[in-house]
Amino acid sequence: MTDTPSLKFHLTIQAPVAQVYQALSSSASLQSWFADFAEIDAVQGGRFYAWWSAGYYAVGTVKKCQQNKQITLSWLGMDEPEPSKVRFLLKEEDGITHVQIRHTADFLDEPREDTTRQKISAGWRLALENLKSVLETGLDKRIYDQPMLGVFPVGLVDEKMKQELGLSIDSGVRISGVLPGMGADVAGLKSDDVIFSINERELKTFQDFEKAIRGKIAGDVVEVVLYRGSEKLNMPMTLTGRQAPALPATAQILAEEATKVYKAIDAELDAIFEGVSEEQADARPEPDEWSAKETLAHLIYTERWLHIAISCFLDNQHTGGFYNDLGQLAAMADAYTLEALIAEIKLCEVITVATVAALPESFMADKRRLLQLVQNVNEHGFALHTRSHFPQIEAALEAARISTRE
Repeated sequence: MTDTPSLKFHLTIQAPVAQVYQALSSSASLQSWFADFAEIDAVQGGRFYAWWSAGYYAVGTVKKCQQNKQITLSWLGMDEPEPSKVRFLLKEEDGITHVQIRHTADFLDEPREDTTRQKISAGWRLALENLKSVLETGLDKRIYDQPMLGVFPVGLVDEKMKQELGLSIDSGVRISGVLPGMGADVAGLKSDDVIFSINERELKTFQDFEKAIRGKIAGDVVEVVLYRGSEKLNMPMTLTGRQAPALPATAQILAEEATKVYKAIDAELDAIFEGVSEEQADARPEPDEWSAKETLAHLIYTERWLHIAISCFLDNQHTGGFYNDLGQLAAMADAYTLEALIAEIKLCEVITVATVAALPESFMADKRRLLQLVQNVNEHGFALHTRSHFPQIEAALEAARISTRE
């Protein structure tokens, strides 16, 4: 009797077995290192699904599940002739977790032109290298090994955007700002620029950013075509490496860092609204554009979303998102005075800091989850998003002042 062909891998990870098991058994955790989208119900008979933006997916069920010991899956990959079996065995010794992986299927021994065995083997090696990186350092190599332009994408071109910005193109990605010192900043990109293509690849979705620079490294130069209103600009742009944020030793240190960030933002916000009347803050530049108060409402929703996101990080859940509906923003803006809106933003910040300060030691010791949080509350996280809306607020207030003078 011949054994079923299989691929075998062994990995050692400098992390407790409970963290490794969590990375395999939670949908959000699995997605953080393995696939671009993943779902798993870690009970016997539970579902399994993984999808990659490169065009591959796998589906199956959980065949065996022993907490902190093993997970065995059935696995049917796209275009594969039959299901495989994938088994993870875990064992901890002195704080180091040994992981054994075995991927078993009859077709792995069949001669095929597409070298299925080699492709699956290469995929597992990349994935397991990333699992080790995510658990030991917090860094997702799929992100941190990729260079970046350093922009904040905020919307895809549609008819409304074409009219608002005077665009002659039907596709592209609008940006709300740039990261200081990155390639886009050095090249002179501005808020409301629309990037049409990178190296002749048109940007029709947000995912096209990643596809356009796939295979590039920091220091490579790409050709960017963008529109600034009706003006078409061609710009060579240098891709920049991603800098990983430092991970604080304690929750209190992280809370103190967040306090400093918020203090600076609040000072800038107070300066923008000094002497602004309620009428000016309520005025929309155009019927379908946000007023200054509606933009403040958006910032409040964003900070409240962060509160929910922190709870998701704590419980290894997907964070999701929210839709910027003008009617909802208007409802909040109408319910608050300008003074009350500013006070509400600051109160939300206080809640964020208090929530961070109360993080348990087990969370702080989990580099994967900790990095997710740090990226949101440090000076390069939500602070940049908040500041990216300051020019929008100032433009709305200036339009209101001009209208008043007229």
